[in-house]
Amino acid sequence: MKSKIVNKKYRYIEHLSDIGLEFFGNTIEELFKNAGEGMFSIICDLKKVRSLNKRRVRISQQSGSFEDLLISWLEKLLYWHEVDNIVFGRFEVKSIYKNNGDMELSAEVSGEKIDPDRHVIKTAVKAPTYHMLEIKKDEKHCNWRGRIIFDV
Repeated sequence: MKSKIVNKKYRYIEHLSDIGLEFFGNTIEELFKNAGEGMFSIICDLKKVRSLNKRRVRISQQSGSFEDLLISWLEKLLYWHEVDNIVFGRFEVKSIYKNNGDMELSAEVSGEKIDPDRHVIKTAVKAPTYHMLEIKKDEKHCNWRGRIIFDV
């Protein structure tokens, strides 16, 4: 499996029929931010997305893991992308925490309605998958890394 380095936040992973992403962060919040940004960089050119429409994201799930929370986070962003015809270019994950085994995420994202004259959809991402999904903390370097495959 080859990978293409995009920046220090994430890189694309080649996959037979889908597309993958490795993403990095110094904190778990930064890791989730970079996963969201990486997913939308697959969809469109982020440099052309203006921050005109802000949305708050709050996700709470019982007895979840970081992996489950990541899937819920990315699914929520894709849902808004599809239903509201919006692309996001800015991601701010404010907090992620466990509370008695439950997982919670609070974030703010911003973007704009798709403008066909400015936004070219490069790849239509259908869904994040559990295939090869992984989130790890590197205790030696005190940073986080993750991997996810998207159904396209």
